[in-house]
Amino acid sequence: MGESTVELQRALRLLGWSLRVDGAYGERTAAAVREFQRGFAFSTLVSSGNAGPRTRAALRASIRRGGRCSRHFSFRAFRSPGDGWIKLDRALVRGLEAYRAELGGDPDSQHFHGTAADLDPLLPLERVVALRAFSGIGCDVASGLVRHVDVRHVGPAPDGATVASPTVWSR
Repeated sequence: MGESTVELQRALRLLGWSLRVDGAYGERTAAAVREFQRGFAFSTLVSSGNAGPRTRAALRASIRRGGRCSRHFSFRAFRSPGDGWIKLDRALVRGLEAYRAELGGDPDSQHFHGTAADLDPLLPLERVVALRAFSGIGCDVASGLVRHVDVRHVGPAPDGATVASPTVWSR
């Protein structure tokens, strides 16, 4: 990433901000820079909205790390479902990292690799299988509704499951 506003806007869009790449360093670009500075948890940046050398270096580092704001979390994970904007405080991200470390658990868990999610049980197994999007599906025994989905076929330890033939279990 160079020093131009266009490159800055492209970097912010790549990380997940819904931002026009127009070369104008207007209020929306400054707001995205402020939010990036506020949410970047690898170091503490001043949330000024100015993209100085430390902020640009942090943007490059985040992009190299796959859009991460911390070791295990990406900026995109915090995008608002309403307007698509990312508002994030590094204190939350650092707290989530501490929470994750406290959980311990299986280092090969799909959750620890960003390839799994636990859900409020709303859909039955048949409808989730029909989506052909998940290769691992966990159901609630009592209700038969799906509580867990994963894409283990793209994860660190694929077990042969596919979206056409997912691994299914009840808990």
